[in-house]
Amino acid sequence: MNGLVNRLGQLEARFERLVFQEQALYAQVQALATQIAGVQQQTGGGQSSGGSGIYIMAGVVIAAGSSVTGATVDWVIGGTGVVASTNATVWNMMESATISGKTIVLGMNPDGSFTVITQSC
Repeated sequence: MNGLVNRLGQLEARFERLVFQEQALYAQVQALATQIAGVQQQTGGGQSSGGSGIYIMAGVVIAAGSSVTGATVDWVIGGTGVVASTNATVWNMMESATISGKTIVLGMNPDGSFTVITQSC
């Protein structure tokens, strides 16, 4: 009987250690979730680091190797455009100009400006 009591005491001690470890892990997961939410809320225009996601803008003519400023850029979230910037600089590093009236797909640069990736047909 004494051996059984000792064994139960050991199991209880292990269980208590696991409870403390689980609480620490839970706190770390909460901290990471908060950090992820902060990163997801970042949008274009004046950021010091690159964003993520797909960005679009209404088609305007941007000469090859040139840029436009003051452009409105939307961040595509769940199939809907949400304004990311109303004063963006957009670079066209392609070998030909973009076409007015065709949606332009963009990527965000580390300095908060955008670069043309492609344009709709």
